[in-house]
Amino acid sequence: MACNIINNSGLEISGFEDMIQSLVSFSQNRFGFKKPPTLFLNSDPANAQNLLGKTAYYDPERKEIHIYTTDRHPKDMMRSISHELVHHNQNCQGHFDGDHYSGQGYAQKDPHMRKMEQEAYLLGNMCFRDWEDGYKQKQQVYNEWRTNTMSLKEWKNKELFNLLSQKWGFGKNVVNENLEQIEEADEKPDFPDVDGDGDTEEPISKASKEKKEKEGDDEKEEKDLSKVPPQLRKHVAKKQ
Repeated sequence: MACNIINNSGLEISGFEDMIQSLVSFSQNRFGFKKPPTLFLNSDPANAQNLLGKTAYYDPERKEIHIYTTDRHPKDMMRSISHELVHHNQNCQGHFDGDHYSGQGYAQKDPHMRKMEQEAYLLGNMCFRDWEDGYKQKQQVYNEWRTNTMSLKEWKNKELFNLLSQKWGFGKNVVNENLEQIEEADEKPDFPDVDGDGDTEEPISKASKEKKEKEGDDEKEEKDLSKVPPQLRKHVAKKQ
């Protein structure tokens, strides 16, 4: 289930929002809470000017996470979200039930709330670190896939092969021959006549292939003559 994000900060989050949703989903799978909290992104310039101002807080009654965004790095905000998601999980498990002090200095004055805060720092930071490392690895794999993926022409040929095979039941060899003919039609003609056969209208790739085959045959003949005594080579060559 996607997290409901309410952006009251004026911050552009078009790319950032997907990362938040990914982190929330990762945390939900790890901690097991059934429904994500509502997430508010709030702007507060006055709070940002305070060196010890608020970064975020969790409202257990409304099940809301509030993140202060002014002058903060996105990664720092993500870390705060991870911290508050632990508090949300604690709340879903009933750990905030009962008469517990929640005023200023609660982490020092209430032993139970101190334990809840310790857990949020430990589990929240580790959850964020694990999510970050996994997210980066996925991005790396995706980028490598994009770098090594087939060309557009190869992709079109493969799709054409699949469509022809499914519709007409062509064998693979027949379709491949058609694809080769299509590729040859897209190429430049053999204006220089690289294979020396006098055909300057054939595809240049075909002419290059024929030239290599011809050179291979010549080389093979030379190797065969190497076994003939020197005084008889001219005579044998003429017969060949």
